[in-house]
Amino acid sequence: MRTDHHAFVDGDAGRCGAILRHVGSRSLRTRTVFRMGDEAPVYLVDHVVDHDGDVRRWERFTYDAPGSECHRTGTRDTGGSVHVDGTPAPHLADAVGGYGEHLVLAQMLDDELDTVSYVQFDESEPGAATQEAELHRRGFEETELLDGSTVEAERIQLVVAGRPTNTHWCVEGRVVKSDWCGAESFLVDDLDALCAGLDREVAARIREFAAVRSGAAATGAS
Repeated sequence: MRTDHHAFVDGDAGRCGAILRHVGSRSLRTRTVFRMGDEAPVYLVDHVVDHDGDVRRWERFTYDAPGSECHRTGTRDTGGSVHVDGTPAPHLADAVGGYGEHLVLAQMLDDELDTVSYVQFDESEPGAATQEAELHRRGFEETELLDGSTVEAERIQLVVAGRPTNTHWCVEGRVVKSDWCGAESFLVDDLDALCAGLDREVAARIREFAAVRSGAAATGAS
């Protein structure tokens, strides 16, 4: 299992949180946590998706946003039947949750494809209509990183329902920077670099999630 540490930066609040991913061969665990200002509440979402090696054949997902009391659990059996919170959701049978975008992108780069098309759904509102999604390689360009340095990176554009949305910059197959329609995230070296200068509660939530990875490593989990 690999852990990716991404510093989260908002245009108004500046550096205010993180996106952490524990990437396994058959699972992806993601925590997004930030606080946009001293008086703002902590935003926290935990997401897990299990799959058979290809997220387009996902088997189970959980979405947990305690601040909004939104909790979702989805299952997909070998025949493709999907249930969310115990209710049939046939419209999701061929769809991938938004948090799976990271894995679709990684697979596209591994397969050396220029474009990948898929159907996407919002895990927080799985009853809503799905949307057509495409990832496109847009070539290499200079982009600025968190420390102000620049790097030559390949730009990947997500298009959802015909509209450009998220943008990612990749170096040697790894995402080093993302633009989430305004807010940005940047790959950093380690946990200490990720937590440096952050709100105490946000940093605690980051280290809490990282400890789950350490515990899994100690038991040999993948």
